[in-house]
Amino acid sequence: MPPVHPRAEPARDVPDRIPGRDAPGAFALESLPPLDLSSAMPLYMQLAERLSAPIQARHAALVGHALPTELECMAYFGVSRPTVRQAMAQLVSMGLVARGRGRGTFVAPERLNHDVSLAFEDEMRAARRTVRFRLLERREVPAPAAVAQRLGLKTGEAVEHIERLRFLDEEVFAFEQRYLPLFVARQVTEEMLQEMAIISLLTAALGASPARITNTVRCIPTEARIARSLDVPGRTPLLHTEHTYFAASGAPVLHGTVWFHGERFQFTLDSPIQSGVR
Repeated sequence: MPPVHPRAEPARDVPDRIPGRDAPGAFALESLPPLDLSSAMPLYMQLAERLSAPIQARHAALVGHALPTELECMAYFGVSRPTVRQAMAQLVSMGLVARGRGRGTFVAPERLNHDVSLAFEDEMRAARRTVRFRLLERREVPAPAAVAQRLGLKTGEAVEHIERLRFLDEEVFAFEQRYLPLFVARQVTEEMLQEMAIISLLTAALGASPARITNTVRCIPTEARIARSLDVPGRTPLLHTEHTYFAASGAPVLHGTVWFHGERFQFTLDSPIQSGVR
């Protein structure tokens, strides 16, 4: 934890007046309480807390609204620019705001929460959201070593490689890379790839729903090609899932990865605690 500031920091490069005090709406700075200099909580965390309160109270209504500028926050709260930037970074990591070059800082749409025990597309349809797919590539390739291991194949054995974009309400949302054993791929048509979510697709191809999935979730920088597809700068850290689906027999039937816009998405897992674990 950064050291506690013993007193308010001198504000630098501040305007003569404080526009935030006169700004209407939820982010009028005069509506926010001052920082507590006697608190053990660092100033940047206090500032993030002050700014997040109105967002959390009325998130949906405030999407797209601008937050006070760095200079306004510096002047009103009497803190330095690094403190303001730390606070804004905290809000970004919480998924509450987004920062655009030349556009300032705005309230971001609420993150989509996905229960990994359910099909993503089913959750979105229940929420009256529209999901569609665009097939980018479908071709037979030698299985890379890691893919062959997950699918129980020999390295270099033929598999089908599929790439798709996933759209949510007509906005590109995820980049899918999938590898199918040929006995599964032969049952999958182009029409299925254009229209079906992966669980529905596997169910149609296998004649039964997949019985199990292993899913590893991490946040890592993406390669330039995928970044371009998702309209983000190269090497942007994105939410990345790596997964393998299994049939009821235990045979692996698909291995793949999906890249998501991490600031728009989060996972929930509700799982019983194993007995004997302390």
